[in-house]
Amino acid sequence: MYRASGNPTPAIGSLKTAVKNVARSIREETGAKIDGFRRRRLTVPVSSVPPLTGTVYFLVGDHDLPAGGIRVIYRHVDILNAAGIPAAVLHRRRGFRCTWFEHETQVTDTTSVSVTPSDLLVVSELDVDLLRGLPRGFPHVVFNQNVHLTWRRDAEWAIQHYSRGTDLRAVVTVSRHSAELIAHAFVDTPVTVVHPSLDRDLFRLGNAERPRRIGYMPRRGKEDAALVLAILRARGVLDQWEVVPLQNLRSEKVGDALRTCRIYMTFAHQEGFGLPAVEAMGCGAYVIGYHGFGGLEHFRPDFSRPVETGDALGVARAIEATLEIEAVDPQWCQRQGRAASQFVHKAYSPQREAAEVVAFYSSLLPTQRSITSGSSYERAKEGPRPNQ
Repeated sequence: MYRASGNPTPAIGSLKTAVKNVARSIREETGAKIDGFRRRRLTVPVSSVPPLTGTVYFLVGDHDLPAGGIRVIYRHVDILNAAGIPAAVLHRRRGFRCTWFEHETQVTDTTSVSVTPSDLLVVSELDVDLLRGLPRGFPHVVFNQNVHLTWRRDAEWAIQHYSRGTDLRAVVTVSRHSAELIAHAFVDTPVTVVHPSLDRDLFRLGNAERPRRIGYMPRRGKEDAALVLAILRARGVLDQWEVVPLQNLRSEKVGDALRTCRIYMTFAHQEGFGLPAVEAMGCGAYVIGYHGFGGLEHFRPDFSRPVETGDALGVARAIEATLEIEAVDPQWCQRQGRAASQFVHKAYSPQREAAEVVAFYSSLLPTQRSITSGSSYERAKEGPRPNQ
């Protein structure tokens, strides 16, 4: 924890922090190499024998570190099964499942099941190249949660498959910005938006008085965060304020920490949606920082302070201006935070997400089409509903 008090940090504290940072970097680098190795071994088992009813299989790498996109996939599987549509997370290793959050999600593996032409395979934007070996006649969907990563692994293959993939039924994504980018790049590819939801129990408002605390997540944009904090320290505006990096926390602990922050800084550069900022809003923090493009639809100036992505000076100025307001009106941030919380909990409710998930997948599985009508990108372009 960095405490902006102006006092020098003891040498032993600096040494411990340095050791922890090195250890964390080694873990992350090692984890990335292991994930890459596992991904190369990940294949889609197929069978030409159709089952009685189709199943939606979400192909997910064996990655057991906190990742919002994976948790969304697990939740979509839960939603589909609750609606009577068979679905499962498809990992590679037998018995593997994510352990960093609580769930009872239906999970299987590539050694236990085979995907058939009656099923629907769902892959992420980073795993489209794994479809190279998939035979003709196996329908699939790309669940693109960060449109800016679409071309990262194999740009030419992505272009070819999104544009001319014979069995690509649709692309589903998580924000209006993402849908517009995909629709612009691949004009003949159907695109649907399924808005993520906010867990009201984990990311609730709370009633406790908040200290003068600013929170941020250093996992993304840590260089910009360091620059902004250096500018603010140089100007002496962080005296009497505490700055807390939120990292290595389980989801329930993240919510607890956010409820103690008056202000939350975000430095997301290119986001598909920008869930951490929405979670902070849900907990009643006044959010300042980059909208990351995917966050344009919820980063509203009437209850937050959006700054153009990459403008670190703009963030520093916005924070300083906010602290000046708080010095005169100590309840100002909390009033803005309450308005933000009310908005995001209405705009990104579990009920809305569930309805959109069921509508989308039931429209693609022939045996499930009678459940409900499909959602469309044209309707999704309207954006979050509570702003009407």
